[in-house]
Amino acid sequence: MKMHKAGVLFLLILTASIPAALLGCKKSGSDSLETTSGASGSGPVSIQKMGGDIEVKDAPQGADLSTMGGNIHLGNVGSFAKVKTMGGNISIDSADASVNATTMAGKIAINQASGPVQATTMAGDIRARLVGSSSSQRDVELTSNSGTIELTVPKDFPMDVRITLAYTKNAPGTFQIVDSIGLTQQSSEDWDTSQGTPRRYIRAKGRVGSGLNHVVIKTINGDVILKQE
Repeated sequence: MKMHKAGVLFLLILTASIPAALLGCKKSGSDSLETTSGASGSGPVSIQKMGGDIEVKDAPQGADLSTMGGNIHLGNVGSFAKVKTMGGNISIDSADASVNATTMAGKIAINQASGPVQATTMAGDIRARLVGSSSSQRDVELTSNSGTIELTVPKDFPMDVRITLAYTKNAPGTFQIVDSIGLTQQSSEDWDTSQGTPRRYIRAKGRVGSGLNHVVIKTINGDVILKQE
């Protein structure tokens, strides 16, 4: 019995000394910065924290990252990317599949994406760049309640575009929709009071090619820039 207890104690000590990355992809805690890199075939990287920054260099099998407050940086990701912070910036270097990014207060930057993109911030700018072919549907939805949104798409990207830019009565300066594809724009003349603060709208729509991909952009008190490359 003594030998059995000693063996169990040894295993507990050994397990405690093994880095969390070797025990699995699931991570949690409140450290100020958590850095990891997922290996091919090891499954998705999953990190949920009560606060602090998260940095993942590589996640070939996908990533599910969330923090209650802090910045999130994701390097190269495949399969899927689900990223959420209650307060902080989100940046993704390269995504080979779908992206779902949400922050309550912060900027979102998606430098390169070859799949569908959904990005939402309550206050901050959004910048996203799509790359690659468009043989499969890759819908895009970008929403900010206060900030500029910039989307860059490939030259031959087939899309149906719907943009809504609202600006409030007390907003400093003026705002505009800038595009290189000849969208049809329409501005409202009356102030809409149904949303609380009086606001007017600039709306734009248009189609490129077959219109396969649905592109929806909404912002308040910020410019919208749509570019082709």
